[in-house]
Amino acid sequence: MKEKKLAREKMKKRSGTAGMPEFAARLPDLALKYDYLLLFIVVYLVYNTVSRMTMSGDTNPAAFLPLSLILHQTVFFDAFVGTGLGPNVAYAFPLVNGHYVSLFPIVTPILITPVYAVSYLLYSLFAVPFGTTDIMLLAKTSASIISALSCVFVYLAGKELFSRKIALITASVYAFATSTWAVSSQALWQHGTVELLLIAMIWLILRNERERSKYCLIALGLLSGLFLFNRPPDAILLIPVAGYVAWYERERLLLYAGSAAVTGLPFLAYNLSVFGNVFGGYKQNLDLFTFNPGFAGNFVSLLVAPNVGLLIFSPVLVLSVLGYLRVRTISGTRIRNLLVAFGPAILAEILLYSFFGLWYTSVSYSYGQRFLTGFVPVLALFLGFALDDLLKPGQDESRAKAARAVIVLLVAVSVIIQATGVFFYPLYPDRSSDPGKVWDWSNSIIAGSWSYGISHIDSITTYTFPPLPPLLHLGAGDTVQNPP
Repeated sequence: MKEKKLAREKMKKRSGTAGMPEFAARLPDLALKYDYLLLFIVVYLVYNTVSRMTMSGDTNPAAFLPLSLILHQTVFFDAFVGTGLGPNVAYAFPLVNGHYVSLFPIVTPILITPVYAVSYLLYSLFAVPFGTTDIMLLAKTSASIISALSCVFVYLAGKELFSRKIALITASVYAFATSTWAVSSQALWQHGTVELLLIAMIWLILRNERERSKYCLIALGLLSGLFLFNRPPDAILLIPVAGYVAWYERERLLLYAGSAAVTGLPFLAYNLSVFGNVFGGYKQNLDLFTFNPGFAGNFVSLLVAPNVGLLIFSPVLVLSVLGYLRVRTISGTRIRNLLVAFGPAILAEILLYSFFGLWYTSVSYSYGQRFLTGFVPVLALFLGFALDDLLKPGQDESRAKAARAVIVLLVAVSVIIQATGVFFYPLYPDRSSDPGKVWDWSNSIIAGSWSYGISHIDSITTYTFPPLPPLLHLGAGDTVQNPP
């Protein structure tokens, strides 16, 4: 016992923690142990820092449905339409069989209902007035939670594939250099939930490869059922996951399918009973997917057009192409085949949106390429492979310096572009979209948001969790804008 005590004292002297309080000395170990929690807190607070909040009509149903469930125990909006909702969002609440319902899938609002319930309980306990502005705060908080969680799972999946350092860099790039920040974390778009469910499923597969478990397959099935009905067009991204189970886990295929049915069938029943079809209110959007000879141009535009291009708003994702080529060199056959399969799935997803009649509207009341945001976590993992290769030690010094310079430049530009979307785009008066604007370099949304917003920004606020007061407020003026 005495020898162990002496050994601990020697370790303290070496680490420089001798004489420090015991808890302070344990802080580095605690930080490593709870790294995912620290990452969540930091990302969540950054995501919940805004200049002004806005709410698109498309996200109104997701913002109000949890309250309908809590206050009225129903999925109908009869108590809200005509009172708390303006005429500009009427399209999102169609009247079906005598009830106002959500035009959009209801998976996301169902999942965030517990967040609303906790917050609403706090409002009630402390007798804090509750109004439309508070609903916007709740919706923004929920979007931040969803997106911050997806960042945590990118980090956890990265640690299964790379070193902790590369995993942290990858997660940070994903968090602040992609549309996860400027789109998913800003409002209750379905795309944020797509990101979270997709990367959580990939992480479960990686965990299953490390230690096979039926519980991983059960969880994988539960998430797959939610993924399918959250945003039907993005179901293409489920193919590599289902293929992994069918090919490598055949003996547990029924377990996976049964678990998917547990979460999927209630939403299928809702769609059939309310709308009379499998896709629910989203069917009218699915009808807009038609073959047209201009799909090739649309495909290219979705990637590199100045006002909708995925790689324009996140230039750092160019490195994902290099990372995808590196995927083929990893030793684990099952993981390698899974990740390789995501390449064709992503191309098919882009191709699908190339046939969407309103493909250019991804920037309507959101900033950047919203339609393709769902597969960004996969691109982040591919990016991680590129970083792992470019930053590995033992390389030629000149090559290493050049690689670091390119990475820093791409990350910096991407972060600036995303920050512009978060803080300046909500102030920008011209947020319309039309086909002619897609390739209009002289009317750049990025440049316009920057030049207008930098001279009109009047405050920055960091929100915590309603009804708790803001953690930080700089400047004066109202930070909440009424829904359009």
